[in-house]
Amino acid sequence: MTVRTSWAARDGTPVTIRDISADDLALETEFVDSLSSNTGYQRLMSPRRLSAAELRRFTDIDPGRERALIAVTTDGRGERQLGVARYVKTSRDQAELAIVLRDDWQHRGLGTVLLQELIAYARQDGLASLFGTTFSSNAGMLRLARKLGFQIAGQPGDAGVRQLTLRLEGKP
Repeated sequence: MTVRTSWAARDGTPVTIRDISADDLALETEFVDSLSSNTGYQRLMSPRRLSAAELRRFTDIDPGRERALIAVTTDGRGERQLGVARYVKTSRDQAELAIVLRDDWQHRGLGTVLLQELIAYARQDGLASLFGTTFSSNAGMLRLARKLGFQIAGQPGDAGVRQLTLRLEGKP
């Protein structure tokens, strides 16, 4: 497991941002199960729950076409996942991204750090752009996207959805 970044929250809690691995299945499962129904809905844009096969797929990634970083901390019960950011290539130089944080870690700066790390990874991988989709009502994600330079546009035919696009520097 490659450590990408060590970061401390405002309250001093140490957080490690690292690559996800197949060994993280139990950690990812506990993380997903801990999300409120609203946070899960915002992330999946659906009220459905992830299947065991989907969770396995989210931890056993294909490094040639995707990247996934998790934020973890250690407490009295062991390692605990706080968030995950990932992208999947849709073409040679473009990828779709997603990010989700535990409810108790939203609005604490972790999303910014986690997404900045994912963007750095995308640049290393030679991507020209990242894109994502979120609900128009997802104020936290829209605020984070604006902060990091994403362009935000409506989705034709769906006023409730916004398209987020980030052109990566040095790429056409």
